[in-house]
Amino acid sequence: MFTQKQIKKYKRTKYTRELEKFLNRVVGFVLKNEELEKEKFSEYIDQIFKPLENIEKVLVNSPYLRHLEEFVEKCANLPRSDMDMDEIKKEILHGANRLQKTKRKQNNNSIKHKGKYHD
Repeated sequence: MFTQKQIKKYKRTKYTRELEKFLNRVVGFVLKNEELEKEKFSEYIDQIFKPLENIEKVLVNSPYLRHLEEFVEKCANLPRSDMDMDEIKKEILHGANRLQKTKRKQNNNSIKHKGKYHD
């Protein structure tokens, strides 16, 4: 019915989308809530991390996806750290900005190498 290649692509796409959903949710939550308590943040992280636990982890090759995986794992462990909420917020926003830069850089390079880049 489906080839092995199609199944791999489906799993990779599903895994990537869940990672990006986690990123968007955690950044949105941090930006929306000015006065955030560590307990509420911890509960929210546990809640949004559950779908990732049910998905098969897939090997990713692009620098953006590797950084995204690292960011998600780091965010999942932040509530258990001894950092206060202001430091956690800064860490999340800084990591999200770095991810955005990595993604932009990756997209620009791919366009340049396809011959569509003109001065």
